[in-house]
Amino acid sequence: MTPPKKWTVRAAGLVLTALTVVGVWAAFNASVIRARYAAQQLRTVGTDPERDQWADALVTYGAPGFGRLVECVKTGNEPARAAAVGALDRHLSALPDGDTRAVTICAAVIEAYPSCGPEGKAGVLRLVPTVLNRTGGAYADRCRAIVAECLKAPEPDVQLTAVKIAIHPEIRLRAEVTPLLASPEPAVRSASLFAVAGSADGEPVLRDEELFKWLHDPDPGVRRVCHDALVNRDRTDVEITLGRRLTHPDATERLKLLLDLRYDHDVADPEQWLDRLSRDPEPAVRAGAARVMVELGRGRKLPVPTWVGRVADADPHPTVRSVVDYYRTLPPDRPEGVAPAGGP
Repeated sequence: MTPPKKWTVRAAGLVLTALTVVGVWAAFNASVIRARYAAQQLRTVGTDPERDQWADALVTYGAPGFGRLVECVKTGNEPARAAAVGALDRHLSALPDGDTRAVTICAAVIEAYPSCGPEGKAGVLRLVPTVLNRTGGAYADRCRAIVAECLKAPEPDVQLTAVKIAIHPEIRLRAEVTPLLASPEPAVRSASLFAVAGSADGEPVLRDEELFKWLHDPDPGVRRVCHDALVNRDRTDVEITLGRRLTHPDATERLKLLLDLRYDHDVADPEQWLDRLSRDPEPAVRAGAARVMVELGRGRKLPVPTWVGRVADADPHPTVRSVVDYYRTLPPDRPEGVAPAGGP
């Protein structure tokens, strides 16, 4: 009976050794094990508070926890991704200035972007402002490339997030936002107009006459953004009203504006508005603008501005050129009180 007993003792020793090895490994890898479990819970629990709780728990497990959070941003379902983004944002925002851990975590987030699917890229995009704020612009070029790509995404919510980040001082992608002014989504149009109408980082992307047409947008929010942008440019109520009429979609209304500019003496400088109307898409409006300018000039004894010659010589419509050339060559009105030669 001795041999079996010996083998039993040996087997027990092997089991004990294995358990010891496993225990030692588990002791040194407790954070890895806990992070794996927390990540599984994050993906499977049913409520937002529970997801936030497990995401915040991952933060406490150090590098393994952050790795799981970044992986969840890349590949998790949307509720879990939102919780992971929120936990990373809260943790990064709470770190002291100059903490090197912020750079390490931000680097992991940025490095994850190229291997993400569309949903994961949208998740990384939401962390871009925090990355910029916590790394002193060290990843500005990478973040700018992320925002530029997301501006072209087909999803309106991704576009909207990218537009809001595009005006960040480290990003400066106002001009790249312009195509989204044609978005069918009012929220995207509104945010895009706000982005391109400002001039915080240089000249505004849109000139006044380009901005005026958004006063006719079907969405009241977009119209309000346009009006506020013009006010911020120190445009008066009269100028905004004229700009609205200048860009009215009905050409008949723009022709009525010509009459008011001709006979309304309350408009201090009609020439700038007539110059703008001389570039109108409707030939009749262009011809009328030049005619009114000539008539005003003759009545006020003012020289004909050079843009009238441009219309007479280079307008794409031959009838417009002919009409404007006729008015351009009219002799000046004689001064009051001077009788024609041979007259009474």
